[in-house]
Amino acid sequence: MNGSPPKPIKDEIEKLVNDLNYHSYRYYVLDSPVISDEEYEEKKRFYPVRFFNKEHLYYYEVFKKVVGDIPLPAKGEVACAGCGAGIRQNRCHCRVCGWMEGMSS
Repeated sequence: MNGSPPKPIKDEIEKLVNDLNYHSYRYYVLDSPVISDEEYEEKKRFYPVRFFNKEHLYYYEVFKKVVGDIPLPAKGEVACAGCGAGIRQNRCHCRVCGWMEGMSS
């Protein structure tokens, strides 16, 4: 093995990257997000995450599908104000959702 992932995994990664790029292009370049205002507002109430924007919601749904639930804080971590995942002590950035201490939604 040469260190590359097997072809089925590589293909799945490529599909995921293309999907994320498409969504970002629609959101930032075309100003025509895939997620409607109504869907965004509904899902903001449903999910336990404080979203920055529609793209952030989309990335969260990809995370849920690919990775699963957001992990709870481990011993010595504090809960992220944005998603509830653990943030290491002396850190201000959540590695799960991107939240930074001092942000407002």
